[in-house]
Amino acid sequence: MRRCAFTLIELLVVIAIIAVLIALLLPAVQVAREAARRVQSTNNLKQMGLALHNYESVHGCFPGSGGQSSSGFSVLARLLPFMEGSNLVNSMNFSLPLGSGPPTFVFNAAQTTASQTVVQAFLCPSDGQTPFYPSYYQQSPTAGTCYVVNVGSGTGTFYDPRYPTDGVFWDNSATRFAHVVDGTSNTMFMSQCVLGLGQDTAGATPTQQLRQIVNYATKVSPAKAAPGGYNPPMNNPDLAAVVPPSWSGGRGVAWIVGTEAMSGFNAYLPPNSKTPDVYGHGFGWLGARGLHPGGVLTLTGDGAVRFVKDSVDLATWRALATRAGGEVVSAAAY
Repeated sequence: MRRCAFTLIELLVVIAIIAVLIALLLPAVQVAREAARRVQSTNNLKQMGLALHNYESVHGCFPGSGGQSSSGFSVLARLLPFMEGSNLVNSMNFSLPLGSGPPTFVFNAAQTTASQTVVQAFLCPSDGQTPFYPSYYQQSPTAGTCYVVNVGSGTGTFYDPRYPTDGVFWDNSATRFAHVVDGTSNTMFMSQCVLGLGQDTAGATPTQQLRQIVNYATKVSPAKAAPGGYNPPMNNPDLAAVVPPSWSGGRGVAWIVGTEAMSGFNAYLPPNSKTPDVYGHGFGWLGARGLHPGGVLTLTGDGAVRFVKDSVDLATWRALATRAGGEVVSAAAY
């Protein structure tokens, strides 16, 4: 009896066709997955936008960042009671300081459970970095954030949130809707950051530039000078003029902490800038960055979430960061 079977050539043709189909399918699957991740990230920001509005309704102002020191509670921490995070809120005590220091910051025992709890609503699903840091921040366990609040344009002295800035949030700020003169639909309240590496390295080349920023602290005096920072002030970090003494992996590693490096951003650099972030002692030129291709998600004061492209005009981007700059920003511009 004669047996029917594929010839070797026919088998190779079938395999080749299957390979082509897989090659065509995989990019479509990846695009669909990224679209789903972007939707989830958008929903996270919308949830925080609603919490900001509810907070303002109850307290008459938006939450401030920091506290008695620059290591006070973050805006994110203060939003938790309005984000269905009752179990986590019950583990915190806002009547007590977040921690003690300087010179060495130590978490208050009443806040340690919360500080090391991973909050999924604070994480962008596209990031991929492990959000738990066992001993990086002040040798204490912490959980990170991918969402940061708008400190301001970052121009002039507005990179220093220890003083009032042209943005929405700074240390002990109490901004109200009435202060957002440019209009809530034209003012960013929040955007994204990429989780830090959780590792510091020395030298001109970082281990992962995406997840490390230039630590400029050793190049400036810690003396406080008003307004806007150190005396002498930090230098403008525009391109290769900054020779990094070290690279920090600390961006966004502690959602509970109110320093700019942990939970804030400014618009000095455009979204996902090729120029690395530069900071010293917790603040500096810290931009909006994310893992969604082509731009970052932003939350405006009216609760809308918009995707701003990396190619946005820098003046427009900075205008979106000011609450009362008097700029006229068209949605078509970004």
